[in-house]
Amino acid sequence: MSIAKREKLSVVYVSIFIALLFYFPIMLSVFGKTDFYKGLFLDFILIELIYQFLYQILFSCLIGFIALRRVQKVFSYNLFNIKMILIFILFTIVFWFIGIKFQELIFNNISTQDVFYRRSLIRSIITSALMFLTIKILQLNKQNNFRELENEKLKSSFLNSKLENLKAQINPHFLFNSFANLSALINQNQQKATKYLSNLSDVFRYSLINTDIQIIDLVDELALLNSYIELYKIRMQGGLSFHIDVPDAKKKILHMSFQPLIENVIKHNVISQERPLCISLIKKGNSLIFKNDLNIKNKVVNSNGIGLTNLNERYKILVGKEINIQKSEKYFSVELPLI
Repeated sequence: MSIAKREKLSVVYVSIFIALLFYFPIMLSVFGKTDFYKGLFLDFILIELIYQFLYQILFSCLIGFIALRRVQKVFSYNLFNIKMILIFILFTIVFWFIGIKFQELIFNNISTQDVFYRRSLIRSIITSALMFLTIKILQLNKQNNFRELENEKLKSSFLNSKLENLKAQINPHFLFNSFANLSALINQNQQKATKYLSNLSDVFRYSLINTDIQIIDLVDELALLNSYIELYKIRMQGGLSFHIDVPDAKKKILHMSFQPLIENVIKHNVISQERPLCISLIKKGNSLIFKNDLNIKNKVVNSNGIGLTNLNERYKILVGKEINIQKSEKYFSVELPLI
């Protein structure tokens, strides 16, 4: 059963309970089961009692469904605000007035109108208050269940993220290319080889040390990005250029945000001195724009999109926002929200 259906059933059950709360003593008095309530109520005939009982249920349901619809449309809607309270008061008065007028019209046996009106109005006010609190309890319960679900999603996403990071760290293709380039550089240019090894060490050390961290300082993530940049510049032999314009790095960002973006660029594009490719990272408001030219490979590359999908899922759960992916004939860009 869906949450919405369970909430509606709860409103119906509470409406029946409220009706019994008001009319059970009157039923006992009408059927002569007790003398305790004699004199407290006006004289009732059975059909009038049934009418009032059913109208009480209908009135409670209408008030409950009005409030329930509001909190279902806006999950975080605050019922205890002036506008909502005024709406409840208005509907309470309108429904109360309609109810008593129908009863007068149908039965035409009201001897003391002031007493009848007063008791009916008090019941309506109490009904609205009880239903108001009922909807608030349902909303709090729904929010609590939602938080528990989000926590479970967070745990699942965190484990998946760690798995993806571990896969990237031990990826045979990445290791083979890295060590093959290092081996070639040792024979050709020992100074470059030393620099390459230093950056490669930084990448692995950073990945291994921060595996349990989800949100990290932007300045630290940029340090990892610089290590990646140096690695790929050497590997691509001048075919790859980077432009970084992030004057203020005091924000935070999700851990390992740039790695899947760079890997995505390398995987899908031809990069060489004859066909150079440029990547830029620019801060725009409270976001970072990661943008690259497109030199799409002729050969179709098998891709399941796990990297970007996983990154987007982590952003939705941890930040409450999504990454924004844009693609044109010349450019591919990803907007990363800053924290």
